[in-house]
Amino acid sequence: MKMNLTSMMMITIIMITTITVISSNNFLTSWLMMEINMIAFLPIMSKSNKMKDQLMKYFIVQSTASSIMLMSMLMNSNSETPTSTSIMLMMSLLMKMGLMPMHIWMPVVMNSLSWKNCMIMSTIQKIIPITISSQLSSINTMMLPMVTSMIAAPISALSQLSMKKILSFSSIANTPWMMISMNNSKSQFMLFMTVYSTITMMAMNKLNKMNILFINQMKMLTTTQKLSFVIMSMSMSGMPPTTGFLPKWIIIQSTIQFSTALTMSMISSSIISTFIYLKMMNSNLLSHTSMKKTKKKKNMWNNDLTINLLGLPSMMVLKSI
Repeated sequence: MKMNLTSMMMITIIMITTITVISSNNFLTSWLMMEINMIAFLPIMSKSNKMKDQLMKYFIVQSTASSIMLMSMLMNSNSETPTSTSIMLMMSLLMKMGLMPMHIWMPVVMNSLSWKNCMIMSTIQKIIPITISSQLSSINTMMLPMVTSMIAAPISALSQLSMKKILSFSSIANTPWMMISMNNSKSQFMLFMTVYSTITMMAMNKLNKMNILFINQMKMLTTTQKLSFVIMSMSMSGMPPTTGFLPKWIIIQSTIQFSTALTMSMISSSIISTFIYLKMMNSNLLSHTSMKKTKKKKNMWNNDLTINLLGLPSMMVLKSI
């Protein structure tokens, strides 16, 4: 995705609509901004998407979810049923966010996108439906889909070979964390989104530069590069002492006060994610290739490892405050 004038304009529209939804308390305004956001993302997708049918699939899924959401609000306006218990509204939000059981479209669409578009879909495009979900739907209504996504998404990633599909399942597993953090407070949500977006963008940017699309291609990397990917995977799953553990630790502390079952599911999700990431990377770490590796003049111990290992120092600073 080249940053020409069209791409810059569309990304600006995406950012403006996202900020508008966060600061709005009117459903019609939020729904309208969500549609403008989706329409602005389509030209960005079409720039790098060679498979136009996947672009149409994304458009149909998002349009259907928006129509169901609007229909549910119209139906609830004519009845005394609160919107927080609406199953139709919940299904439309699950389809928008790509949570289980409405997740099938997300790995397929992300697999055909460029890495830069995958960054946008995994991070910025999640903010609007999560914000609407926190405003209209209760955490108890979304409990079952969230627990299912946190547990089943990492297990589904185990059978995948494509790195884009693996990261799409990682995004599905981390979306319930975003929803819970938004339910707790906006400051927790901003902290988690900042850390998660930074780690995801670093991982996808590195995969893009090295032109890695499948797991078996990592055998060609150096030991330092493999170690960097392992630490990055642990940071995404939220294992200490990585940076990704810090926001998850804060979210768990707030969540355990009102739901022990949800907290146990969150901890189990992180453990399963870490186990599966290490199992996927295990064969690449212990294998050696006979092909000659090109020596890099640049030192591979770069900012990625430093940023992903800031978890423990950050915790010590927060405890001392």
